[in-house]
Amino acid sequence: MKNSSFLSLALLAGFVSWGYASGPGQETVPADVKAIIGHSCSVSGCHRGRFPTGNLNLEPDKILASTLNVPSGEAPDRKYVDTADPEKSYLLAKIKGQPGIVGARMPAQRDPLADDQIKAIEAWIQSLKGSQSAGGDSPRVAGGSVGGGQAASARKGAARKPAFWGTRIINLPTAETIDKRGVLFRVSHRFFPPLSIGEDGAYGLDGPAFVLLSLGYAITDRFMITVGRTNLNQEWEAYADYRLFELSESSAVPLSGTLHVGASLVGVDKPEGEVWASRFRFSALFSLSWKVTDRLSLLAVPGFASNTNFMEPDSEGTFSLGLGGRVLVFDDLSIIGEWVPVLAGYKIFGNGWGLGLEKKIGGHVFQVFVNNDFGLTAAQFLPGGDLGQFQTRFFDRMRFGFNIFRTF
Repeated sequence: MKNSSFLSLALLAGFVSWGYASGPGQETVPADVKAIIGHSCSVSGCHRGRFPTGNLNLEPDKILASTLNVPSGEAPDRKYVDTADPEKSYLLAKIKGQPGIVGARMPAQRDPLADDQIKAIEAWIQSLKGSQSAGGDSPRVAGGSVGGGQAASARKGAARKPAFWGTRIINLPTAETIDKRGVLFRVSHRFFPPLSIGEDGAYGLDGPAFVLLSLGYAITDRFMITVGRTNLNQEWEAYADYRLFELSESSAVPLSGTLHVGASLVGVDKPEGEVWASRFRFSALFSLSWKVTDRLSLLAVPGFASNTNFMEPDSEGTFSLGLGGRVLVFDDLSIIGEWVPVLAGYKIFGNGWGLGLEKKIGGHVFQVFVNNDFGLTAAQFLPGGDLGQFQTRFFDRMRFGFNIFRTF
């Protein structure tokens, strides 16, 4: 009898829970709508992650909190999904390309959604009509209000844009990490000849080059690991990045700080008397970024690398203080620069420096620059460049290079 009563109570509790979860005010997103948005909008470099485009995160578990009765960032007088008047929903206007929208039709840089896909999203939005309570509160999701409540609190203090788009400014690591379970592929390329080689050598573009390829994986939003290899000294490098604190627009000084710890193994043979352990080099750098304004960000990177003069009999390390910055010219085009003075230890010739342009396109970040350094791993670029201040012509002090970052 007791078992029968217990079973009846359990069934009743389950029925009540089911009724609450599916009852009025507990809106859900249909699976087909999630699939459409996930495939076309919530992709790398667009509406996902810590810094989604337009501060609009459309990952499956964030669609409701980000859209229901939430004012659009582009047109604050309109809501992404307007449950009082669904036809005025800005999300619909953007995917339909209707007159009055700000910017381009969505999804950006992709083919427009098919008619049946637009109808599926429109039907879902229409189904939400009148779901507000009599008091005019926003619809409730899993027991919490969205729009003015959950979505607003999710945005409170959050930065709309990172201090830097890439994980590097030329050579210096920034404080940025990628989103959890994300993958970062990086290509870094340094032409060896200086620009002064002239037109006959295409200003260095015809010459040999040093290249680094690396692959990183984010275990959490704060912690990622990376493995890479460069043909310069046939060196393998592995390092871990851990973001200690994150940019917040609500703080008096919006700072981010990330620790980078790594080790590398040199593959080229050394002179006689080589000890295997002398092929290893270790590094530790700390990136402190400051988002001064929406268009100006600064970076300071104190760092140390051991065995930076690995070809010499006596091992020596290098202490440096890297300084860098980014100025946004347009929303996706920036001027970037860095200077890496050696404070103590081994120095190749002159302090490292670089100046260039950065372009962000979706999940890609492209950087093209001139610099005086061909180093690619931490132990290679911290000791400075081989093109120094004692060379008389300015073109003797620089070479072309580029970086490509792609997140997945």
